[in-house]
Amino acid sequence: MILIIGIIIIVTGCNQNNKPVSKVEVITTEGYELHQVKNSNKTMILFPGGAATAKEIKEDFDILPIATEHDISVLLVNFNRHLWIDKIQTERLSKELNSIFLSHNLNHDNVFIGGMSIGGNVALTLGDYLIQNKNLIAPKGIFMVDSPIDLFALYESATKDFLNSDFDEERLAEPRFIIDYFTEEFGRDSLVENIQKVSPFTLRAGKNSVPYLKEINLRFYTEPDSLWWQQNRQTDFENTNAYVIQQIAKNLEKAKWTKFELIETENKGYRSNGDRHPHSWSIVDVEELVSWVKGTEGQ
Repeated sequence: MILIIGIIIIVTGCNQNNKPVSKVEVITTEGYELHQVKNSNKTMILFPGGAATAKEIKEDFDILPIATEHDISVLLVNFNRHLWIDKIQTERLSKELNSIFLSHNLNHDNVFIGGMSIGGNVALTLGDYLIQNKNLIAPKGIFMVDSPIDLFALYESATKDFLNSDFDEERLAEPRFIIDYFTEEFGRDSLVENIQKVSPFTLRAGKNSVPYLKEINLRFYTEPDSLWWQQNRQTDFENTNAYVIQQIAKNLEKAKWTKFELIETENKGYRSNGDRHPHSWSIVDVEELVSWVKGTEGQ
């Protein structure tokens, strides 16, 4: 009996000592949520769209399991409600991210930045600034998901919608907000001139405000579903992000942006509740995205 008890104790002790320990540590603060992989040599920074937070990124973008499985730490930033960021905001955000990297000893040799919708605008502007200033966390790659990267085109689209007599008050709320907000921020008489200062691209003026992204891996994801936009929002395809992204992509290809990719999807856009919507994180193939991130090593 003593021998049996002894064996049980030994086996139990071994099981406790060999209890698997997760290689991922999750740190949550008011400003961000970090999924840090032990000994990771790659870090992905993600910005949400609209008024969303880290919570919504996790719900709509199934990146965490496969990224951490491949030893990529993921930083979900609660930086939202910004259609654009000016120089002061960009500098401040840069300092905050550098502080996070320093505090958690995150690897800065292989940084990738991504954003959904207006979060993509933030990713592009921030990334260009970090590269220009040779910042410690300057990214090796950036991707954006169906973002309004031409703010003047967004303003023009809102103006067309606002003049549509077939739209009810609910449908007019968004274009009315954009028109009023842009007019207040940029001035009616100098709107195009001022908007170019913060818009990543401005087709009307042939302006590219993120030139330092030419030498890094850059991806634009979009799902050009003209039928969905017409049936659900009564929006012509020429007034969608997808159309504008296509036109900007053509310009980048003509300008020999050799590391740039336009990725157009079909019927992949769905929200976490199952609703069909082409303006969604889900248009990104997460496994292929991780392969893209891993493929930049050594570049």
